[in-house]
Amino acid sequence: MNMRSLQGTICLLVFVLFSTQVWSANILNSDSDYSVKIAVTINEDDYIMGKLEYSNHTPQYPLQLVTFNPISGVIHAEPYLFELLEKTIVSKNVHRIKCRPINDKYGSAEIIGTIDFSNELKPKIKLVNEGGHTYISNLSEKGKKIHKEYISNHYCPE
Repeated sequence: MNMRSLQGTICLLVFVLFSTQVWSANILNSDSDYSVKIAVTINEDDYIMGKLEYSNHTPQYPLQLVTFNPISGVIHAEPYLFELLEKTIVSKNVHRIKCRPINDKYGSAEIIGTIDFSNELKPKIKLVNEGGHTYISNLSEKGKKIHKEYISNHYCPE
């Protein structure tokens, strides 16, 4: 009987340890490890494009943006870092965030919106400023054409 009690206790202990790991991995559709890069348009202006990276990997900032602005045939790149003020996981890989740019020379107003990377091939983003104007959104079809035209004309000489 003593051996049976020991076996039962060990089985129970293994079950509890296993179920605890499974539970913690699925709590609230937790997004424990992610890093997504999204081609974006800035200020609803298809002329200023960028690449936004949203990640929970340390030590980098959770939101990083590099904008590309062609001026007189020259691309000007500017990096921006964002401080994440709030994050709510709406569902798996859909986050509602509130952030503030750290190094934006045009201001540091709070920005709110949603980042949806549930479809990894076509992530969606829409962040708006306090005035309700779109600050960062997905690259539009017009923006994609401008990007393709600029890249093919300036970086792929014939």
